[in-house]
Amino acid sequence: MKQMLKFIFSKLFLINLVAAIILIVIAFYSFSGYLTSYTLHGESVTVPSLEGLNEEEVATLLNEKELRYEILDSIYVEKQPKGIVIDQNPKAESFVKKNRKIYITVTKKSTPKISFPSVIDMSQRLAVAKLESYGLKVNTEYRPSEHQGIVIDCKLGDKSIATGDEIGLGSKITVVIGTGKGEGKVMVPYLANLSKGEAEQQLQASFLSIGLEIYDESCKTAEDSATAKVYKQQPPYGSESTLFIGSSVDIYLTCDTAKINVQNLSLDSLNNESENSENE
Repeated sequence: MKQMLKFIFSKLFLINLVAAIILIVIAFYSFSGYLTSYTLHGESVTVPSLEGLNEEEVATLLNEKELRYEILDSIYVEKQPKGIVIDQNPKAESFVKKNRKIYITVTKKSTPKISFPSVIDMSQRLAVAKLESYGLKVNTEYRPSEHQGIVIDCKLGDKSIATGDEIGLGSKITVVIGTGKGEGKVMVPYLANLSKGEAEQQLQASFLSIGLEIYDESCKTAEDSATAKVYKQQPPYGSESTLFIGSSVDIYLTCDTAKINVQNLSLDSLNNESENSENE
């Protein structure tokens, strides 16, 4: 009996006992993995990528895979098509059992509405900042008025809009700024080689606004249009070129730098000629 107890508490026995326990644990997990694999054999499927698909396409694709879906959330994304999948769970290429439900997030099918904020009698800077904070796009135009430098009207298209009117998120609003009394004239500024945004700032400083925006054949994508520069304007820049306050100037834009340089040279020459004639 003593010898048996001595063996049980011996170092050799304890080592064998630990080794046996480890082997049992390994065997257990290996067998469990085998059972799982055997159970899922013929029942698991690969989750397909659903991003960019509309709901009808999702239903067709998942039905072929014997899977289901549920719309988890619907959100507004301005530059994405309406009603398409932008996220899914489980992710594409995951392995799941047949009849598993796939949760998807889609873009809203309609543009959300917002209540138009109050900006009348605000300064141009504050009004533009407030409207942009509401997710609106803002253009400005100028109109003779007894009030100078403040908002006297807001328009959606050709129609005036009032505080509280429901409009679509991301709508383009025209803010009308008063220029003070009178029908004074201002010089047409030099716009060549400016981006659309820079040209707009230059015109606003002269109480003018952009009229038509015409892009040439070198502007093929939205990215091109965003980086295009003015190569021509109507009315043109010149010492005798003036407009009534509140008028607009048409701008022609290009991505062809050679075209811009040629026009710049022409306009600079015109300016120099005007200065020389005045000096004479």
